[in-house]
Parts: sequence; structure tokens; C-alpha cells
Amino acid sequence: MLGGKISESEDLVKTLSGTILVADDDGDIRDILKDTLDSLGARIITAVDGQECLDRVGADAPDVLLLDIEMPIKNGLQVLQELRRRGSETTVIMITAYGTIERAVQAMKQGAYDFITKPFDLDHIALAVEKALEREKLKRGLEHFAEEAGARYRLVGGDSPKMREAIETAKKAAASRSTVLLLGESGTGKEVFARAIHEWSERRAEPFVAINCVGLAKDLLESELFGHEKGAFTGAHQLKKGKLEFAHGGTVFLDEVGEISA
Repeated sequence: MLGGKISESEDLVKTLSGTILVADDDGDIRDILKDTLDSLGARIITAVDGQECLDRVGADAPDVLLLDIEMPIKNGLQVLQELRRRGSETTVIMITAYGTIERAVQAMKQGAYDFITKPFDLDHIALAVEKALEREKLKRGLEHFAEEAGARYRLVGGDSPKMREAIETAKKAAASRSTVLLLGESGTGKEVFARAIHEWSERRAEPFVAINCVGLAKDLLESELFGHEKGAFTGAHQLKKGKLEFAHGGTVFLDEVGEISA
């Protein structure tokens, strides 16, 4: 149903932290969503049509957008398409009537995070927004980690002749498709060099997968590296992709490769 207060159930949302943009041409829906989410601690901004929605996203950079499909000037799908064209990765939850579920599914294919049907329950809305905010927090954390990791592996350098020689050799290896063997005592930076080689190569946009060979059990070695089909052996309850498949097009770093059994 639409309306009422958020349930006080122990299992439901207590607080929300973030900026939520509610875009809907129905004033009653805008007001009740604003009041409900505001009462949970979120900062709420609103838009009455598709163009205003795009303007508010550009000006306020909301964490989550609650976007009605049927709106004047630009409908929800057009807004979503324009946001993605602009490179915006704002998490979008579509609001749709039962008769437009197919369009909501279309929106999911175009990058919407979720969709909610009218008439909706406010508890459901609050939980969906909470999950979306958690996703945004996780995404930002991963982006920060990637930046830190990138900065860390750019620290490969040094002024000594030996280090400069090692770096030049690594850069030459990065420009080729050759398999590279990195030798050195524990703690000398083999993985740092491996990641740097990946970043210097044309494969930098693809995955870098580090595999700890010491931790690969002999009887599961093939399954871990190459994966298996469901039912391939006892205990294979579902399809499993191997680590080499995850790294397709990128770089595999076999840490302590000498520990793999012949």
C-alpha cells in the first residue's frame, strides 16, 4: 500500500545516510517518500519531471535516485539513458506501475539497480534504498582501494643501477605477450613487480588475478584453476568458474609457482 508510517519492526531500517533524489510527477508520492526517507535520516531532494531530474543529478550528485518511469518532458527510461550517456553511475531504482513491468525490466538491462511496483509498501522502499546506499558505499570503497593500490604499485622505482635495470626489463616484458618468471627472496616485491607489469601492459583494463599456489590443494588444483561443471565430481553441486577464466584477457600471477605439484 502507499502511505502510512514505516513499521517499527526490529528487522527494518533504522537510519539512512546519504542523499536521495525522488523524481516523480505525482506530488502525493513525492511528499510521502520525502517524509518517510527524511524521517530515517536521509537528505531528500525532489524533481517533478525528467529534465529537472537530470538537472538535480548534475547539481547535487545524489547517492540514490528513485525514478518514476512515467514522467513529463523526459520519461524515466530516457532519463536513465541520458545519465549513462553522460557517464553518471548514480544508483537508480525505478518506480513503475504494474502495467509497465516490462519497461522496468528494460531499465534493468540499461543499468538500473532495482525496480519497485506501485502501489508500494513504504517498508519495501526503505529497505531497497538501504541496500542501494550500501552498494554505493561498497562501490566507493572499492574505487578508493583501487586508487590506493594503483598508487602503491606506481611506487616501483629506485635510483640504483640494478633497480633501474629491473624496471626497464619489466617494462619490456609488459610490452610483450611472453610468460614472465620473477625470481627473488620472500619480501623483495615480486607481486609488486607483477602488478606493475600488468599496469604497464595493454592488458591493464582487464583483471589481474593473483593465485597463491601454496594454498592450492593438490586434489583441487585443476578445479581451482580451470573450474568445473555441475556434477563433474562428488561435491560439485554447481558450475564453478576457474581462476584462469576470471583472468581471461588479463594477467595471472602464480605466486610461489614452484609449489604446484608436477
